[in-house]
Amino acid sequence: LLVQAPNPYIYMTNENQNDQKDLAINDKNLYQAFRLMKKKEFEAAAELIKECLAEAQAKQDSTQEGIYYSALGVLYKLKNEYKKAYKCYQHAEHLLPDDHSLKIITAVLLIEQFHQYDSAIRKLDKILATGTKDPAIIHHTLTSQAIALFHMRKKDEAKKKLEDLIAQDFSALRFVVNVDFKMIDLFTKKGFELGLCKEFLQKALVLAKNSKDQTYNVVIEELITRLDLFQEAQEAQKSQKAQKAQKTKQTQEAQDAPKKKKK
Repeated sequence: LLVQAPNPYIYMTNENQNDQKDLAINDKNLYQAFRLMKKKEFEAAAELIKECLAEAQAKQDSTQEGIYYSALGVLYKLKNEYKKAYKCYQHAEHLLPDDHSLKIITAVLLIEQFHQYDSAIRKLDKILATGTKDPAIIHHTLTSQAIALFHMRKKDEAKKKLEDLIAQDFSALRFVVNVDFKMIDLFTKKGFELGLCKEFLQKALVLAKNSKDQTYNVVIEELITRLDLFQEAQEAQKSQKAQKAQKTKQTQEAQDAPKKKKK
């Protein structure tokens, strides 16, 4: 499945886009750092980011400092140095306390790398407690919580999060790139609530068609087809097991019948 997380460097929420200037978009050094990361020139990227961090700190520009700490977090994630990445994101989160996407990123690290599900859920609860109306933030918060709850074997609560997600207006996400498929990937692999997973994918498909995203359109249609086949296979397997159990029961009853007559 395709997976896309929220981008804290260029993403502006609907709530604050009219009130703030997105400094990251206009920062040539930041773009250069990401170009270097893409080419896997990590040392050069780290050197550039740290220079920019020093400049931001000298200017006491907490916004730019937070942005560059988050960029450094990306670099360490790409190098699979997750503890360092987490510390950088924590710094960024402290400097940019209203940036919900950073909280989501650190929560995802807690879930995927450190298996600290309770801590992740508490962090994500704080986002929802702010009353945010941003559809993408709510979407990613709920998917991350559902994953954490599933890993904690709280399947009823995970199912409720999935239902809450399906109840969302997917058109408010605007583009399929804002849909988080990690939860669906996990649930389908585990055979969990496949009917609800299909509903989720169907809503994502409508969004893809409405936004004329042909690539996602094809991919999601293929996923739905595979899910249908998987469900059919599961039903056939259940039916075979039931038939086998019934046959075993009948055989056992036939074997026990002469014994009962003798008694």
